[in-house]
Amino acid sequence: MRRISWQICGFLWAAFLFAGAADAVADEIWVTNMKSGNVMVIDAASNKVIATIPAGKGAHNVVISRDGKLALTANVGDSTVTFIDAQTKKVLGTVAAGKKTHDVSISPDGRWALASNVGDGTVTLIDVTARKALYSMPAGKKAMMSLFSPDGKQAFVVNGGDATISVIDLHKRTIVNTLPGGKGTMAFIPSSDWKTAWMTVPAEDRVVQYDLAGKKLLRSIDVPDEPHGFVLAPDNRRAYVVQRSADQVSVLDLISGKIIQTVELGDLPDMVALSPDGAKLYVTSRNTEQLLVMSTADPSNVTEITVGVTPHGVAYRRN
Repeated sequence: MRRISWQICGFLWAAFLFAGAADAVADEIWVTNMKSGNVMVIDAASNKVIATIPAGKGAHNVVISRDGKLALTANVGDSTVTFIDAQTKKVLGTVAAGKKTHDVSISPDGRWALASNVGDGTVTLIDVTARKALYSMPAGKKAMMSLFSPDGKQAFVVNGGDATISVIDLHKRTIVNTLPGGKGTMAFIPSSDWKTAWMTVPAEDRVVQYDLAGKKLLRSIDVPDEPHGFVLAPDNRRAYVVQRSADQVSVLDLISGKIIQTVELGDLPDMVALSPDGAKLYVTSRNTEQLLVMSTADPSNVTEITVGVTPHGVAYRRN
């Protein structure tokens, strides 16, 4: 009888573990498709598309809130920001911003979003809970993208047209400082501690690092062939940089400032995301209408996932 009881217990325990595994939800990759005007969600474990969600015209970039509950897309074609419930995959609403909304960022506490409007050089501050635009104000020529300060009180706005970074006091609605930037900036990525940020400058073939607290340029590194998308490795000692005009991705050693590996990847590759463990790199390939999934340990191991027409933005969402 005791043997049967232990067998039953073992069976029940195995069933419990199986049920738990079945209920586990994989992480996700979100990809915006500009000509399709939508965002596709891909299961990170199976590499299968699990949802296609309508966004605005020219869906350009996508950002996920820190808690993983909300996704925002910047829609350059109709100058809006689309709010999506990242858990249910349902559109919550749309907020009008300035002309040609190129990018949108979310404050660390999730209360605010800031849309960068490349068409009129403005930014639009949005109340995330209310899904309401509070105001728009000038930033600089071709305002491309932004980062909030850690306390959410200021924003750093990259202006690709006049090669500056505007530091904005969001409460006073004023530019309190203007820093040197770069022409045609396409990525503005903070370090994990939010003390510094890296920026690609494709028109000048370089990437630069800024001290966000000290509001100053720290260094500039030459990277040829139109550096575009950029993502930091988990150790913040390496970065992956898309060199768009060469159809390749390079590994940049941030200590030495040297490219240590180059991989041919896609046709007009655009933006990149990295899994939290640094094992997989996700690259949108505009001309092949694919998301490319590359093993960072073995760059020859690449999975091709068909997405929408003219893919651009990509973001990783943890479940």
